[in-house]
Amino acid sequence: MNTPRTDAVRQPEVRRARRIFVIVAVLFPLVVTAIGIVLLLGWLPSFPDPVAIHWGVGGADGFAPASAYLWLLLAVGLGIPLLLVIATLVSVGTQWGGAARLLGAFAAGMSIFALALSLGSLAVQRDLGPDSEVPGIGGVMGLAFAGFLGVGALAWAVQPRVRTAPGRSLAPRQDVRVAAGERVVWLATATMPLGALVFLATVLAGLVALAVFMVTTGIAGGWVVAVVAVVVTVAIAATASYRIRVTPEGFSARAVIGRPRIEIPLAEVEHARAVDISPFGEFGGWGWRVSVDGRSGIVMRRGPAIEIARRGRGAFIVTVDGAEEAAALLQAYADRAARAA
Repeated sequence: MNTPRTDAVRQPEVRRARRIFVIVAVLFPLVVTAIGIVLLLGWLPSFPDPVAIHWGVGGADGFAPASAYLWLLLAVGLGIPLLLVIATLVSVGTQWGGAARLLGAFAAGMSIFALALSLGSLAVQRDLGPDSEVPGIGGVMGLAFAGFLGVGALAWAVQPRVRTAPGRSLAPRQDVRVAAGERVVWLATATMPLGALVFLATVLAGLVALAVFMVTTGIAGGWVVAVVAVVVTVAIAATASYRIRVTPEGFSARAVIGRPRIEIPLAEVEHARAVDISPFGEFGGWGWRVSVDGRSGIVMRRGPAIEIARRGRGAFIVTVDGAEEAAALLQAYADRAARAA
């Protein structure tokens, strides 16, 4: 079901891919969830309240009415796929590619995972006496994950392979020339959008407050939450903002805390250009990303980006204001080095 690679994805191919995506990511979860609801409704009268809904290292440690499995099935088996579908259709647009195909497969797999987990968790508790010990669900979890992987792989296979259309090239807003012996340096900062930073800061503040509350009140697990808060803090600091440099020596980008970082010497630059990037459509999200077509980069938002084609390696992308002039300057240095050679 492969389609030929072209410079621009043809609309009929995209429409066909979207139709099959909706079938595997919406219609399939709807059918699976409906079957699960019918089976659960037939089972529920035979289960006394409560039943086990959570298992820890020592066995079952959480209990609730058997109807809780209905809500689990609806939330995980149908709610998550619908959220994935909405996010994909809104964010990808015409930049259809491997990321959308993967999310469709994930949505289909989640519906089977929720069905197997809900039915299996109740099945091991059928015919138990009032004082009987609830069996473990290791086998149920293994079956649920196997179903997720198997159905996900099948959903991936039935969707057509549509290569993401490359972002359109952007021309420099001004002529960039570098005379012989002249040294010009371009500096900029690539930062997450304000909305994303506010969201991450809110999540971090919630984690910190929860950790402080649990530690000060002696609730078990408080230090685990504190460690998670520290890890999240470092992760945000390492990915929220990057310093970008174009110099006669090449290109570099590094996080404000110093790591992660990348340096591309001028000798590795085959050519550079500015392109218009769709983060979700081309890279499946935001941050330091790797695309299914071999490109990688720092993708903070939709819009202009520097694309650096590297010799023997995939292209590297950075979304940043002024990408047109930065790419033109890097290309000017590459051209000057080629002439000198």
